[in-house]
Amino acid sequence: MERIGKYVIHTAVVTSGYARILLCHDPDLQVPVAVKLFDPKPGDDGPLSPAQQLTRFLTEVRTLASFDHPYVVGVKTLEHLADGRPYFVMPYMAAHLPYEIGKDFASPEDAAAASERDRPRRMSGQRAMLVMKQLSSAVLALHKRNLVHRALKPSNVLLSATQNGTVKLCDFSLIKLAEKNLPLPDFWMGDAAYTAPEQRENATAVNATADVYSLGVLAHRLLVGALPDLSAGPAVLGGGFPAPLVELIAACTDPEPSRRPPHAGEVLGGLDRVPPPSRPAQVKPVVQVVSKPRVAAPAPQPVAAES
Repeated sequence: MERIGKYVIHTAVVTSGYARILLCHDPDLQVPVAVKLFDPKPGDDGPLSPAQQLTRFLTEVRTLASFDHPYVVGVKTLEHLADGRPYFVMPYMAAHLPYEIGKDFASPEDAAAASERDRPRRMSGQRAMLVMKQLSSAVLALHKRNLVHRALKPSNVLLSATQNGTVKLCDFSLIKLAEKNLPLPDFWMGDAAYTAPEQRENATAVNATADVYSLGVLAHRLLVGALPDLSAGPAVLGGGFPAPLVELIAACTDPEPSRRPPHAGEVLGGLDRVPPPSRPAQVKPVVQVVSKPRVAAPAPQPVAAES
């Protein structure tokens, strides 16, 4: 039975860059957990040196551990293997946003050919608004400390359950700190579909408005079931949605950072001002009282006297 430390490994779910995420079992607490292991590829000649990769990994876990927020994934512990590689343990999360909305594809043909589970789809308006409020609250916690996430996308939004799960923001590997810039390649990093245009030009110079842009793209994706067309400017949500929501998403995805809401708190406030979906008026049942005609009792008959 393969282990990492005391944790029994079930499966590896993600391998990207210099880290692997493993689904494991905690034999002491008897609960499932997720383990993120620093695992650089041997002979990797990527843009970051092994020392720089290690710096980013340790910064991620320490930043995550510094938060106690209902919509940010927690950290249980940071430990090291015998060979010195660090790993940190997080609570197990049952799903992430793609579980509810499917995946993004390069073309409609690719989407049509995908399995039903992976095919892009929208959330209900009520569910999408709840998810966006929780996610905006998590990002606001970062912005209050002058941190920028720089990697907001569906796969980095975990869910505590497969049905109506609570948002848990994760993956702080590209976090921009307030006091210094950690090593980054000379080119932008992140998912192009959700990344602000200025981050693609210079990831080290962005501020909170880059995350605001990503929040706007995510909101459109949840509500419509497809990525917005940003080739001609801000996202157009289309008809059928409340005007405050249409205006908010357009403002968030403005290509000019100075015209966007300055931080996630403004996004959260804007979402709170969106009127709830109207409900059909409930028709009260009509109670009809039917009175039965009163029937007169028969008159008493005289009784003949006995002779």
